Amino acid sequence: MIKKQILEKIKQSNSFIITAHINPEGDSIGSQLAMAKLLTAMGKTVRIINADKIPGNLKFLPGAEKIESLPENYEPISFDLAIILDCPNLERIGNVRKLIAERYVICIDHHVSNDQFGNMNWTDSKASSAGEMVYGLFKAADIPLDNASALCLYTAIMTDTGSFRYANTTVKTHHIIADLLSFNFCPTKVYEHIYETKSFEVMKLLAEVLNNLQRSADGRYVWFRVTAEMLKRNKLNAESTEDFIAFVRMIEGAEVVAYLREIDQGAKVKISMRSKTDIDVNAIAGYFGGGGHKAASGCVIEANIDQAEKMLLSQIKKSIEEHNRNKKQEK
Repeated sequence: MIKKQILEKIKQSNSFIITAHINPEGDSIGSQLAMAKLLTAMGKTVRIINADKIPGNLKFLPGAEKIESLPENYEPISFDLAIILDCPNLERIGNVRKLIAERYVICIDHHVSNDQFGNMNWTDSKASSAGEMVYGLFKAADIPLDNASALCLYTAIMTDTGSFRYANTTVKTHHIIADLLSFNFCPTKVYEHIYETKSFEVMKLLAEVLNNLQRSADGRYVWFRVTAEMLKRNKLNAESTEDFIAFVRMIEGAEVVAYLREIDQGAKVKISMRSKTDIDVNAIAGYFGGGGHKAASGCVIEANIDQAEKMLLSQIKKSIEEHNRNKKQEK
């Protein structure tokens, strides 16, 4: 029902802005590009505008060159409706929030922490990704996919499911992927673009990170840090470290993995967390004003990295202890 309502609202409008969360990744970029293809097929005028630039490993996607990043001093833009994808709250779209102020907003999101900020909201925490939801819109609109939109949706779903390894991968997900693979693109090349295009400098920094891993006494949580100095010394940007957490997640016995990265000249720390059990990292992130999924979430802590680490580890420890108590009570 909600898909039909969204499509009906789209039909009533002519011009659109599409956006998503800051620090865009595969699902964010892939779902935005596919959504733009859908709107264009419906005869609409579309611009994709994000707060941050597209990561280098996603520039191979068709249409990526048309994605705009909003400058600090932007000119007002005339448009009818904004579609926000893969984003649980307005704060997460960064400075694009000012651009869409007072405009009608459709929110399409799969985060369990979504706060229903749109004028029309379609949230589905059971969906693997925003890409999976945009695929559903193509089907509801009875608009055929083309090779470009299939590639973008495949990338969106593949990245947000950890190459189909995470618990959000469902039977439905595999049915959709089977359909997308009928189009003319090479999954191997997609994987190479996203995961196997690391520079020598990135791999050296990863080695440094792995050499300085820390874990709790019981081994149930592991964490690592990337400071501004480390990035500067290796002449790297922050986006090049985003998937470091995937390597650390492999550690046997680690139920929660946390990545702390300095931002804003050390005054803030960006936190990314992954859970390999039923420990809810979304709740941990929510304590600091962040959110995401039960198994993958993030937040920003306004403190220096030492203080942020202390605060975060305290909350992780509390969450694990509470989880243990609940498990005992269930027995």
